[in-house]
Amino acid sequence: MKSLKAILAGNRLFFGFFLFFFGVGLIFLLTEGKAASFIDLNPYHRSTLDTFFIYLTFLGDGVFAITICVIYLLMRRWSRACQLISAFVVSALLAQILKNVFSMPRPKQFFPPGQYPYFIDGVTHIGFASFPSGHSTSIFALATLLALFDKNKKGNVGYLLVAVAVGYSRIYLGQHFLGDVLTGSCIGVLTAVLVHWLFTTRLRSIPAFAHG
Repeated sequence: MKSLKAILAGNRLFFGFFLFFFGVGLIFLLTEGKAASFIDLNPYHRSTLDTFFIYLTFLGDGVFAITICVIYLLMRRWSRACQLISAFVVSALLAQILKNVFSMPRPKQFFPPGQYPYFIDGVTHIGFASFPSGHSTSIFALATLLALFDKNKKGNVGYLLVAVAVGYSRIYLGQHFLGDVLTGSCIGVLTAVLVHWLFTTRLRSIPAFAHG
């Protein structure tokens, strides 16, 4: 049985790096502002990078999270599979609620024509579903749970680095602003921690969730 304090302490490297990433991003956002931080984070675009980030961003898609969940089901790791799907559903629901409440414009909708030259035809979306980033919410929830499952507490920072890269892909591809990604990352991490705590404390007595 784990307390929240024990979960955080046992994975202090992962959460320490997340707080560093979030803090640096927040300071940069508050210093530069919404529009300038977006442009400053997109100084260099090439077709090879476009292709790379188009593929990388799929890791934040729900299909990838569900695939990982299915793998755990095939391995009969019922608790882990249920944690993954629960965190994915709850975090996605929270993201969608916020998108509808705030209805904030995506970068391509926000900037006047010609102000930003790197939007990608057929990839970059328009509309008012920018805040928060759903892909960032999904990948940070997934990365956090995989880090909590991993016994290698020094190596689990790798999951965070992948999540950060996917979050940046949302900015690079012109889909979201930095604030959208930061908020999505926070929702994903907090949801994953709370789901993990729930399954390792309140639901621990259920035989199906007692192992794995």
